[in-house]
Amino acid sequence: MKKLLASILIISVFSLSLTSCSIFGGGAGGGKKPKETTETSETSEIEYTLPYGKPSHDLGSVDAKETFEDLYIDPIDKPWGATQNLRMASSDVDNYFVYFALDRNNSQINENLNFISTVTQPSVRAYALEDDPGYIVYEVTYDQVFPIYSREPSNVYTSFFSYHNVSFVDYYTGRKFPAINLSTQIDSFGVTGNVFYKGEKYHLGYYEFRSQEHVSSNTESAGDGYVFLKQKLVLHTTSYFIVPEFYRGILMCVFVANDTDTPLSEIMADNSPYFEPPTPFGDEENPDDYVFFGISAPQ
Repeated sequence: MKKLLASILIISVFSLSLTSCSIFGGGAGGGKKPKETTETSETSEIEYTLPYGKPSHDLGSVDAKETFEDLYIDPIDKPWGATQNLRMASSDVDNYFVYFALDRNNSQINENLNFISTVTQPSVRAYALEDDPGYIVYEVTYDQVFPIYSREPSNVYTSFFSYHNVSFVDYYTGRKFPAINLSTQIDSFGVTGNVFYKGEKYHLGYYEFRSQEHVSSNTESAGDGYVFLKQKLVLHTTSYFIVPEFYRGILMCVFVANDTDTPLSEIMADNSPYFEPPTPFGDEENPDDYVFFGISAPQ
C-alpha cells in the first residue's frame, strides 16, 4: 500500500493530502425490500427486512468520478479470506505515521517523538435504497487519529504528515475495491461499474468522503531556538458500498507494518490523484502487514 500525505491545515504554507482504497466480489438482486438472512441452524433461518435509508452525504456531488471496466468473476471454490489466516480486529487499531517539518529547501528539520496513530473501530450502517431494488448500502464511518509530537525550529516553512489510508478488499476473490487516490484537489470520489458472476450482471458503487479536524495544538520551548510541538489531528472518513443484497464480502484493512523510514522523496512522488482498478490484493501487499475488520464478511 502506498504511503499518503495529509496536510497540517493550521500551520502549513501548502497542503498535501492523499488517499487510497479498493475491491469486490459477487452479488444478486431482485425484490423491492431487500432482506438480510441469518442462519441459526442447518434447517432454520431468521429473516428481517432492512429499512430504507438515505446516505449522510450526497453521492451525486463527489469531487472525482470514475468507471471501472466490466469485471468478470470466476466461480469461487474457496474464499480468498478463508485461505489467508487474516488477523481480524474487534477494536481500535494502532499503526504508524510520520510528521515532517521542512525548511525552504524541502529538507526535514524536525525530530519526531511519536510515530503511533490510531484507526478507530468502524461503525457500519446497512440500509436499502428505494430507487435501487435488490441492492443495499453499507455506510462505513471511522476516524484516523494523529497525535503529533515533534521537536522542531520555532519557524517552519511547511509541514505535513504521511500515513497509510484504510483500504477495502473482497473476502471472496481477494480483489481490492476500485478507487481514486485523494489529493489536495479532491476530498471525495465515486467509482461505479458492472460485475458479472455466474452469467448475471450486477452494478457496484463505492464512494468515499473525508474531512479533517484540528482538535488541539500547543508548543513549549525546547531551548536553542527549538520548540516541542504537540498537535492532535483527526481525519473523519465515511465510505459507501452499494452492492447486491446477498453480497457479504467487504473487508476493511489497516496497514500496521512499521515503514517510518520511507524516504521523503519516495513519499512525495506519490502525491497525485490516480485511479486504481480492482486488482488482486497481494500483488504488492503482504496480508501479514495488515489487520482486518469484517464490514459485511465473516469475522
